[in-house]
Amino acid sequence: MRVMKAMLALIVVLSLGASGVHAGCGVKETHEGTLKSVDAEKNVIVVAIAGKDGKEVSITLTASTKVMDGEGKETKAASLVGKKVKVVSEHSKADSVKQVT
Repeated sequence: MRVMKAMLALIVVLSLGASGVHAGCGVKETHEGTLKSVDAEKNVIVVAIAGKDGKEVSITLTASTKVMDGEGKETKAASLVGKKVKVVSEHSKADSVKQVT
């Protein structure tokens, strides 16, 4: 009986600990700022966040990332360098990069 209680307690502790590992899954982040640079080899963009005293975020572009200009037309990320953008990402991987007009 004692062994079963200990095992049950261990299972509860492990299951609670494992749930923290997946915390934040599916949470989309939105960053707005100026597209500072594009590293085409690494598929990484750097966005200088508006109003955050020089804070920058690096976000990876994937094959499914939608990159759009101010008119909503697909474009290359490099064409948006120096322009204001809105980036929606999950786990630092971009879902979309849109020029903000």
